[in-house]
Amino acid sequence: MSSSYTVSFACLECCKSFKRDSELSKGIPNELPCPNCGNVSYNLGRHFKAPKQSDKKQWDKIRFLVSHGFRFQKIRPHRDNNDSVPYPIDLAEAREFVERYKEFSLNIGDAT
Repeated sequence: MSSSYTVSFACLECCKSFKRDSELSKGIPNELPCPNCGNVSYNLGRHFKAPKQSDKKQWDKIRFLVSHGFRFQKIRPHRDNNDSVPYPIDLAEAREFVERYKEFSLNIGDAT
């Protein structure tokens, strides 16, 4: 019996998100076609909370983070501590975040 894992996907074109269950034994895809517009939607993990579709500033921040390899994965800079770093609340903080935690960025194909 295989385990199922629910993850959030977000389309950076139409600014919509959706969840999908994936079987862990088959792997979790990094990208899926957006069910709304057909463009690429990105796996942003199970903790991602999408902003309102109309919140362009938040979607700009998300695009920036994804394009720099941050897909809302847990960032734990200290090996002896399980505390995660909170994700930035705006684009200005996102720029600082990307610079500070660049060693934790993911290299997953071309995002945005």
